[in-house]
Amino acid sequence: MILQATHTHLYPGHRGKISGLAQLAAIQTGGDCLVEFSDGSVASARINSYENAWQLRTSPYRTAAGTAIAEKLWVIHLEKDGNQIKFHILNKAQKL
Repeated sequence: MILQATHTHLYPGHRGKISGLAQLAAIQTGGDCLVEFSDGSVASARINSYENAWQLRTSPYRTAAGTAIAEKLWVIHLEKDGNQIKFHILNKAQKL
């Protein structure tokens, strides 16, 4: 599964789509994935269920321009929109 971001990094309010996932039920407990950013950089990640939402932990990565981005933990919302699954970054989680 690949989360396709529309920017070079994630931030609260960011929205994107997920490829390689036909149904939300496929990630009931979580799993490994990749985050593909708009500049072509990629970070490995993991989605886990978290209360009534999901957590997304991204590994450190470097943008195409060379900016180092540290490991981050986000609270996200997943939803089905027609034939697509979309994600929405709600906020940064309190602990890594």
